[in-house]
Amino acid sequence: MSDFLKQNRPALIGLALAVFVLGWAAIQYEPRVAASILLSGLTLGALYFLVTAGLSLIFGLMDVLNFAHGLLFMAGAYMGYTLYANPRLLLNTLPFILVLAGAVQLVGVLAVRRGLRAPDGRRGQVVVGVLWVLAAALLLLGVSGFDLAPLASTGFGAGGQVATAEAQEPLGRFMGRLAALAAAGAVVGLALNVRRTSAQVPRWNGAISGAVLILLAFAIGPLRASGEQAILGLDSNLRFILALVVGAGSGAALGGLIEWSLIRPLYSRPIYQVLVTLGLVFVGTEVIKGVWGPSGYYMDVPEFFNQRGDNCPSPNLIAWLSDNCASIDVLGRPFPSYRIFIIGLGLLMFVGIAILLRRSRLGMIIRAGVQDGEMVQALGINVRRVFTLVFALGAGLAALGGVAAAPFIGVNPNIGQEFQLQAFIAVVIGGMGSYTGAAIGALLVGLARAFGDQIVLSGIQLPGMAEAIKFSPSIARASTVLIMALVLLLRPNGLFGKKD
Repeated sequence: MSDFLKQNRPALIGLALAVFVLGWAAIQYEPRVAASILLSGLTLGALYFLVTAGLSLIFGLMDVLNFAHGLLFMAGAYMGYTLYANPRLLLNTLPFILVLAGAVQLVGVLAVRRGLRAPDGRRGQVVVGVLWVLAAALLLLGVSGFDLAPLASTGFGAGGQVATAEAQEPLGRFMGRLAALAAAGAVVGLALNVRRTSAQVPRWNGAISGAVLILLAFAIGPLRASGEQAILGLDSNLRFILALVVGAGSGAALGGLIEWSLIRPLYSRPIYQVLVTLGLVFVGTEVIKGVWGPSGYYMDVPEFFNQRGDNCPSPNLIAWLSDNCASIDVLGRPFPSYRIFIIGLGLLMFVGIAILLRRSRLGMIIRAGVQDGEMVQALGINVRRVFTLVFALGAGLAALGGVAAAPFIGVNPNIGQEFQLQAFIAVVIGGMGSYTGAAIGALLVGLARAFGDQIVLSGIQLPGMAEAIKFSPSIARASTVLIMALVLLLRPNGLFGKKD
């Protein structure tokens, strides 16, 4: 019996906390109110999990505390909203990124395969320096005078406050910018590879994919206006699915870029990782304010979760599959159906990532890399590439959560920091580096926030008292910290954390 308790102590502690919360709720509130609060907690827990899962994966494999993870959540929310409600901003900026990345990749592969080498010594350093100066000049030429404000301007109708024809640049000027950025990317590709000493010759696949990106960028140019109308003309459900894909993909790409450019050189310097990722939070937040403005936006709920009529709310989940009402009856109280979707998305991601980690070759490599990265490298596996992939996967999960949260809580420059704080609390509760712990911690934090908000709203009615005890709104935020303190007192490494 003692061995059973010792082996399952984390799960038992988590179960005890959950039973305590549910038992207290059953006594304090009537069933329909308790059920509504429970579902609200599960909704928040699902969103927190999408952030904590990636945070836990990144720390578990790379020992990197990514304080910019909330920024990736926010970036995903903004990118998803942009695709859903204002695609012209995306269509007028995405080609710049594509042509720049494509040119870097194409010329980099060609430079290595053709054996282009800068001279050794001082002359080589001068050549590389000149290339970087030229690349910076071409980059400035490509983006100089490009005004984002009219493109980001959105009103109550499609096209925004400024008509698309007036907001976006003429085709000739836009193509000229693409040409300048393509030249800048080509020079960057040379600067990065003319002093490369690796004996491994890159495959032509890289050059082909780079050329495809360049062609795609130039192809989007003439289709910007018609592309906007085509996207806005799509069914809201399809646009929402595209927003989920674009938001998650953008977050994954940004996360991979951050790991490759900023985190990779600092693996042996943990304190610098913290400083860099903290700096990214402030810089990224200001960039988002500069592009989208300091005010927030509200993303409409897709029609699939927003039908209204005489049959609404739906009597149960099965009936909802046919009527798609905006709410579902839960013990006589309507609950938004979109929040049920968020819960389902969190559960789906939990199962999917668990299968990836436990049943796939990539998952085996990731788990082996956590245990002994040097041995995995000795077996011929590119651990650095795995690191980048895991970082991108974690960032994509956070960005997916941002898109899913947009119709629920809206989009504003502060949501990243809010979810970052709650994610760290959840990770500490569950145990640093534990995927299961991340899920349990996120669930406990979500339930604590939901019940904390209800306590602030209605107070606590004690026996023998005529009026309920009221609390400050700060109690709702403090509830998650109190749970974290309680868990750490009982188990300092978190529920599923392991001793060093």
